[in-house]
Amino acid sequence: MAPSVEKIKLQLDGMSDIMFDHFYGQEKDTRPPEQKLYLEPKTNKLVFPTENIYAFLFNENPPGCAKTEGKMGKDFIRIGLAHVIIDPDPFISFQRKGKDIIFEDFEDDDLLYVTEFSPRTRGPGGSSIKCNPKKRPALKVPWSLAFEVTIIKNDKINSEKIYNWFTKGGITIGLGTYRPRFGRFSTTVIP
Repeated sequence: MAPSVEKIKLQLDGMSDIMFDHFYGQEKDTRPPEQKLYLEPKTNKLVFPTENIYAFLFNENPPGCAKTEGKMGKDFIRIGLAHVIIDPDPFISFQRKGKDIIFEDFEDDDLLYVTEFSPRTRGPGGSSIKCNPKKRPALKVPWSLAFEVTIIKNDKINSEKIYNWFTKGGITIGLGTYRPRFGRFSTTVIP
């Protein structure tokens, strides 16, 4: 017998530009900005890894949405990783005005640009460490991502909880890198 499931379709609409830093390794990163985008091979369609949506929901460090549940956070993470399925997988296409975004170059000032920040990170004992400046690409608003979330019936997470996490996390956590300064979004349920 198949398990009981609940589905919710969501659209995330960017409220701020989203910055990318496609991770390859810990070595000194001298890759050009276009290699830091998530692009679908052959089509150059700009995409976002579904795995990063799971991290947005269930990451422990930096904290995802489930960690906002306080002492129950670990239970929500454990249950969520087993009972929440995001589709499409492995990538969700970025869209603008209902059309997929195709990367050509950084010449289109209305679409993508390159930033150069030197952010601070946490060091030992909560100290602040200034990082070297790093070139990263960013996508300007408006942008959107649409996908479906399937929740296998459980006693902690349902479609209302998922919607609330995306709504709150869209402001307080965000997507991409250098967040929540970048990558903030609003959430809409798609009928």
